This record gives sequence, structure tokens and C-alpha cells, in this order.
Amino acid sequence: MDKKTILTMVLAGFLGLAQAQNNSTIAEHVKSATAISKVLGDGRKVATVILEYDAPISNRSLSPDSYEVEGKEVVGIYSNRTPETAANGTDGPYVVIEVKAEVDLDARPAPPTEAEMQEKKERDRMQGGPGLRAGWSTGGSDEYPGNAVVLQKKEIRTRTGKVYRADGNPIVTTVETCPVADRFTQEEFVSPYTGQTLPYNIFLPENYDPGKKYPLVLFIHDAGVASGPVKQPLYQGNGATSWAEPEAQARHECIVVAPEYPVITVDDNWNYSHHLDTTIALLKELQSRYSIDSKRIYTTGQSMGCMSSIVLMLKEPELFAGALLVAGKWKPELMGPLDRQNIWIISCEGDSSSNTLQGEAVAIWRQQGSDVSEATWEMTQTREELSEQADKMRAEGNHLLFTHLTGGNHRATWFVAYGIEGIQDWLFEQHR
Repeated sequence: MDKKTILTMVLAGFLGLAQAQNNSTIAEHVKSATAISKVLGDGRKVATVILEYDAPISNRSLSPDSYEVEGKEVVGIYSNRTPETAANGTDGPYVVIEVKAEVDLDARPAPPTEAEMQEKKERDRMQGGPGLRAGWSTGGSDEYPGNAVVLQKKEIRTRTGKVYRADGNPIVTTVETCPVADRFTQEEFVSPYTGQTLPYNIFLPENYDPGKKYPLVLFIHDAGVASGPVKQPLYQGNGATSWAEPEAQARHECIVVAPEYPVITVDDNWNYSHHLDTTIALLKELQSRYSIDSKRIYTTGQSMGCMSSIVLMLKEPELFAGALLVAGKWKPELMGPLDRQNIWIISCEGDSSSNTLQGEAVAIWRQQGSDVSEATWEMTQTREELSEQADKMRAEGNHLLFTHLTGGNHRATWFVAYGIEGIQDWLFEQHR
């Protein structure tokens, strides 16, 4: 994590603390409490909590069980002179609590509430049958919270020896930051076809220069957050944020665009909504506002977003230089023309619908004379190991690639697929 970015955002959060305190609980001697989260494949998760005290805290007075963070595993506690993580603690007014934040390959969305079940029944009734339909909303109720509740369990001491006892009162974070997601800004685009508004998130490189040309990555979310808050595509997984991470930007500066669709854009009956035409119009409008390399526009998406990307490529075969298609599908016999485009497909073996139908599309491409690189990767490998596997596939030199992840399930595909350097490198190598 970029320490400069974290420090800046935490300090900025402290400046706005007075307003936040009206709705939160601050324990005696604690001036502020900040939760810093990061976005992983299975969504935003708090990684660090920083407590600002009214006096420097003795690092020696802290132990691994000085605090608990509700629902999270604490992996490190120390004090610091500045509100940031460090290799070693030092006396200072900030207590840094690091918590375990890693991908859970078995993560599932929260079960629907009774009210949500009733909403679903009403939607199904109005649609004329069960299941998702293009043009309808799912409710966008998936949540990826960025707050935390801390409990002090043992007494601690200031550098001068004053004792701060554990009083049992919860310390509720008053500031939430998510360094990479917070770099995106939120805008709206009015469809030239319907007049409806499409909200979207956009990321510009830190030192954006209008005199340079930048590639653009379009990320399309899955159905789980359709009609959710505009920032939800930034929190549901790292399909958008992985391209904006400091390490990724250091290798490939790019603009990232992540719309928040108000409805289902495609469905399993191969229907799609007018919002995909609006997306094409948005990309063309962005090209008039920003310095975008028209020969290096890329699309990617998971599940519904993957299917939407396929439709966009079929509708506009000259628009995209390459695509990363994650956990999606389309009618195989309609995908034949896509063998002329640069595509990397990723599916889990446990996602039989995506894996089977995408496999049938690949078979059609081969029948048409196209070479397709195909491999199976163990999905529990480290990010570095997965990147090495990607480099092996890249070395084959084909513009069509299909990766099967062992086991897994539909959602687990995007828990793994994004942020793999070898795949990112491949995508940015593609030019129209």
C-alpha cells in the first residue's frame, strides 16, 4: 500500500472529524479512529485501524491482545509518530492496529432478508417469471463495509507513564478511507438515446498530461450491484481498482472507467438493454474530453459485465484493442466473429455454465482456423505464481487465450482473475 497516499488520506480524514463525531462514539483520550481498507478480489476489506490519542503512547505498553477489532483477526499492534503502518513501532500518538485482510475463495453474499425476498417475488411477478431479466434491477444490496469497531482489552500507558484503562466502551471508526478507490471521481453521463442518466467512476493517472495519449480500461460490474450506489463497482471486487493500484500504474499508466448500471444489462436469454449503447456513447464522449489512445481501449467485466463486454465487441468490432472476459458467457454460435479480436477468457471449472459455453465458443474459433492458447491453473497459487503461468501463455504468441481455474465457483473466478501482472501486461500489449 502507498504510504504517502495513506498518510495524506488519513490526515484529510482527521480534518473532517468534527462532523463525523456527531454520529460515532469516541472513547476517552481517543481523538479519532480511522479505518483504512483495501479492495481485494472478493471486495473491500478493512486492513488497518489507526487510533489517534491525546498523548504519545508507549510502544512497550502495547501487546498483541491490547485491542480487539470486531469480526476481524488482529495481526499487529504498535504505536507510531505518524498515522501510517511501519515495520517497527515507536512511541507516538497513533496506535496502529493491523488486521488480517485476504481473499476468501468461499465468500458468499449475505443471505437475502425477508424484505428482499418479497421484492424479488414482486419483480418476478412483474417480469412474468423467475430469474433476472435485462432492464430490471436486482436491488444492488451487496455490501462491502469500510468501517470497524475496536475494543480496548488491556490498559496501555503514555510515554510519561500515565495509564489509559480499558473501559469496555466500543471505539467506532469516525473516518473511512480506501486509498485506491478514493482516487476515482464520480460523474454522470446522459444517454443521447433515452435521456436517462448513467453514473460512472473514472480514474485519471496521478500525473495526467493532456499532451500524452493514455490507454483506457472499461470495467463492467456483475448483477450483484446493479442499481447500487455509484461507488459500488469500486468496492465489490478489484475489477476496477486493480488497474489503478500504484504498482499497476507504474507499469501501465491508464484511465479507468467503471459505470454503475441501474439495471441488469444482459440476461441468460441473450437479451440486453439499451444501456450498452449508452456505454458506447460514453466512451466516445470521454475520447472528446480526455487524451485517450483510440487504438488502446480495453474492456473487461465479470459475469454480467463479461457478457456485456461480449455484446459491446459484437456491436462495435473496431472499438476495443483487447478484452479480459471473466466468469461470463454468450451464445457460442454468435461469438464466431470475435476470433478476429484479442481476447483472454478466464472461467472456473466449478462454473459449469461459463466454462462450458466459453469452451464451445473456443471450439468454433478453432474450427474457423484460429489458434487458441489454453491452460488450467491452480487457483490457490500466489499472485506471483499466477503471473508466471500467464507469461507462459503469453509466450505462445496467440491473440486468443482461455484459462480454466481449478475447482472454484462462479464468483470465485473474479476473486482471482484481476491484478495478475502477466495478464495485465498482455492486455496493454494489444493494439487495434
